[in-house]
Parts: sequence; C-alpha cells; structure tokens
Amino acid sequence: MNQPKTFNAKTQRHKGAKGYFSYAVVLCCLLFVGCIPAHVPDNLDDTPGPPVLVDNQVYQGVVFSARIPEGWRVITGEAQAAQSVIFVAPDGKTLIRLMTGKVDESAVTVADQRNEIDPVTLADAIIVTTVFSSPYSTWASYLPAFEQVRDSLSSH
Repeated sequence: MNQPKTFNAKTQRHKGAKGYFSYAVVLCCLLFVGCIPAHVPDNLDDTPGPPVLVDNQVYQGVVFSARIPEGWRVITGEAQAAQSVIFVAPDGKTLIRLMTGKVDESAVTVADQRNEIDPVTLADAIIVTTVFSSPYSTWASYLPAFEQVRDSLSSH
C-alpha cells in the first residue's frame, strides 16, 4: 500500500535557506570585487605640494617657520604656489598672512579693515611678506600677536 509522503518542515526550510545564503554570499563577493580599482589612481602616486608641519604652536614649511598664536587656526597655502600660510584669530576676522617673496599690496589688503604689510628679510636673504588685517575695533588687541609672529620668523 502506498503511504503518503510526509515532509519535515524544518528540513525543507533549511534547504531553502542554504540556497538563499549561498546566493547572498556570491552577491557580496561580486560587490566587493567591483569596489577594487583596476589600477592605482594617478593622484595617489605623488603629493601635489611641499610638506608643512604644525606642531607645538609652530608652523614649519620648507622655506620659513613661525610661531602660531595660541587659539588661532592655520590655513596652508596652495600647493603649486610659493610657501604661504594664514593664521586666523578666534574672532574669525583678524588675519596674519605670511608669504614668501614680495607681493602686490592691493592683492593682500582686506577691505573695511586696517592692514599692515611688512616685508621681512630672513638670515639667508629670503623675503617673507607679513600682512596683518584686522577690524579697526580689534586692531590694538591683536597687534601684539602679529608682532610676536613677525619676530618669530626664521628660515631653514
């Protein structure tokens, strides 16, 4: 006599789950393989500009170094340009800019602020132009920080 076939639901569920699991593993592997670049991108082979070091409140570039005022932010210059750096005061408006070489005064003055431009000749005859720009209301309070930065300039 033919007996009816019985199925174990747990066994059937695991067989189906194994199929879905293996599809999921294959799909994940394909996604990971697709994320690997075919070659190393060109921009990872070289760094576009000279290195700078900001450590212990001192900015050090290839040409010159200077002391960073306490609490000021540092913005490095463009990689393809001559060495330059901007120190930004906590007020976000006062700037101390240091640039290698002589610069055009009209290019570095900030409108509606008081500006002082002072070229400094370092020991090895390198000229670093220092620019101090501050609102008239805070000029006197930030001027000592500018003088300290200017006096701390040194060449390598």
